[in-house]
Amino acid sequence: MNNNPPLASERHLFGFFLILAGIATASWLMARHPFSHRFLLYLTLIAMELLRVWYVIAGARANGNGVMNIVGRGWNTWRDCPRDCLLAIGTIVVVAVTARALVFLLGNWLPDTAFMLPTNFGESTGWIVLSITGGICEEIAYRGYLQRQLWAFIRSLPVAVCLQAVAFGAVHLYQGWKPVVVIVGIGLVLGSVAAWRRSIIPGTIAHSILDILGGLLGS
Repeated sequence: MNNNPPLASERHLFGFFLILAGIATASWLMARHPFSHRFLLYLTLIAMELLRVWYVIAGARANGNGVMNIVGRGWNTWRDCPRDCLLAIGTIVVVAVTARALVFLLGNWLPDTAFMLPTNFGESTGWIVLSITGGICEEIAYRGYLQRQLWAFIRSLPVAVCLQAVAFGAVHLYQGWKPVVVIVGIGLVLGSVAAWRRSIIPGTIAHSILDILGGLLGS
């Protein structure tokens, strides 16, 4: 008996990769030809994230799985909430150290994300909404769905963690190859935490906070 059955079919997984390719292409085009208003950009990015999550949940449900099968362990007792929050803080620290180490090894570069960073209070509010949405949706897509699917089909959790991190980084190719390497490293940390905790909740909290701070402090 397979202790880790797939969340959805192989055909659904193939469709997921097509969606990733579409998001990567759209992100590259938006980076090269940015919108005149950041709110329009944020709404477009949120729509893409929600579309991807809808596809994931629809495929899982078609295979007899619910949202919690994607999320993993929930909060069954009051101790689970502070435990996951503390784990999220630890994840943030590990991600920060990993990112700093990779930046040191790769050397500095000129970031290609200025087109999307907030420039005023209103845009900062929109950025926070985008960051929370992205943190939730990307963890569902990569660590909740993709990592689980790859583990089920390849039968190797370490390989699945590595491959989802590569896919996570590849979607951010519009930023350049050096940022992609850093993002792959971040994906490895988040994937490892999800695999160890059997839940994407700590990674989702950490991911959202990191995205919020990255935009507000980088703008």
